[in-house]
Amino acid sequence: MTEIDPTMKPKGLLAMLGSDLVLGFLVAILSILTALAAYQGSISDSQESDLNVDGQKQLTEANSYYLEANQFVIYDYNMYDGWYIAEDQDVADYFYANFSEELTASLDRTDGPFDTEYYDSMYADADGLYDEALNYFDQAQAAGERAIQMQLVLLIFAVGLALAAYASLVQPEKRIRAVFAIGSILALLMGLFSYVMA
Repeated sequence: MTEIDPTMKPKGLLAMLGSDLVLGFLVAILSILTALAAYQGSISDSQESDLNVDGQKQLTEANSYYLEANQFVIYDYNMYDGWYIAEDQDVADYFYANFSEELTASLDRTDGPFDTEYYDSMYADADGLYDEALNYFDQAQAAGERAIQMQLVLLIFAVGLALAAYASLVQPEKRIRAVFAIGSILALLMGLFSYVMA
C-alpha cells in the first residue's frame, strides 16, 4: 500500500488557490467590488456636499429670522414703553393696538410681559430653522464619514485586486503565486467586513 505524502495536501491546496480559475474569480469579483466602493464613496461625498449646502441655506435663513424677530421685539419694547408712560388714553390705546399678539398674550401671564414664553414664541421660526440646519450638518457629517470609510474599503479591494492580478502573471509552479492569492482572498474578506461595517 502506498503511503500518502503529507506534503501533498498543502501543495494541492496551494495549487488550487493559485489556479487560473480562482485568480480569475478574484480579479473579477475584486474589480466589481472596487468599482462599487468607488461609486458609493463618490455618492456619499456628493451627499455630504449637498447636505452642507442645504445646512448653510437653513442657517442663513435662520439668521435672517433672528434679525427679524429682534426687530419685532425692539418694536414691542418701544410700544410697551409708550403705552406704559402714556398719560392720554387715546395715545395709550394707539400703542396698545400696535402690540404684537405675543406681547398682548404675555400681559395676561404672571411672569409677563416679556417672559420666557414670549421670547420662545417670537424666536420660534428662527429656532426651528436653526434646528433644521443642525440636522442637515449632522447628516452631512455622517455622509462624510461614510465616504471616508468607503475610501478605506476601496483601498483594501484595490490591494486585493493588485495581488490577484500580479499572482496571475507568476508561473503556476511558483509558491509565491499561491501566497499572493491568499493575500488577495484576505483582502477580499477584510474589504467585505469593512464594507458591511461602513
